[in-house]
Amino acid sequence: MKQFYRSAGRRLDDAVAIRTKRANMMKSRAKEQGRRAGLLGGFELFLGLTEEESRKVTRRMEEIRFLRGETIFRKDDPSDSLFALKEGLVKLVAHPEKGAGTILYILRPTDIFGELLIVEERRPFNALAVTDVLVGVLSKDDFIRLLSAISRIRLNFIRILSRRLALVQKGAVEFSHTRSYQRLAKVLLRICVEHGEEIPGGVMLRPLLTHTDLAEMIGATRETVTTQMIRFRRMGLVKRQDRFLVVNKPRLEEFGSS
Repeated sequence: MKQFYRSAGRRLDDAVAIRTKRANMMKSRAKEQGRRAGLLGGFELFLGLTEEESRKVTRRMEEIRFLRGETIFRKDDPSDSLFALKEGLVKLVAHPEKGAGTILYILRPTDIFGELLIVEERRPFNALAVTDVLVGVLSKDDFIRLLSAISRIRLNFIRILSRRLALVQKGAVEFSHTRSYQRLAKVLLRICVEHGEEIPGGVMLRPLLTHTDLAEMIGATRETVTTQMIRFRRMGLVKRQDRFLVVNKPRLEEFGSS
């Protein structure tokens, strides 16, 4: 009889432990879904979504980390997914058949990339991790389903694409009508707005930009950028501080406009 009660007690303890484990798993899962849904709040693509719509997105979104310098995707890879940048910086680089590559964008958290998956079967450029990166990834099929099901995502997506198209068109005009030092000034000012940190004495550009990076952003050689940056330093427009570039934004704006 004692053995019977002892065995029954063990079964009861096991059942309680299983229920407790399941409850903890459910709580952990709900907490993780809540955390991931909360991360969607800063993305323009997901602005205006209801709580239920946000859960639909996060249930389909996988999180992947990339180390600094890693390639997220390469030119001619299949366009099979959309990326939502949650942490870190990513650069998109176009590599023509001949000549140096061109940095199209330096993306920051809450930006999306890989958005050409709707019209391109293959990636038209490379995506590289500038820093350690955390991205949310939606497969092409899941993203198309979300576009079809949630009108707010469709409207936000159209707005993002329209803005990027306008930037490309304006950039094409500027590149054909400006000199390299003017393009360099404009790029530095744009990075001030997108990635700058106000400090005493100027705006610190947090991305560790090399002269090669800047050359790829303005369609010039590294030697040209080096020559122009020496000139900018002599004029007091830029300086180096703790490995980062610091821009005297008012003076650079005045120089660019003149």
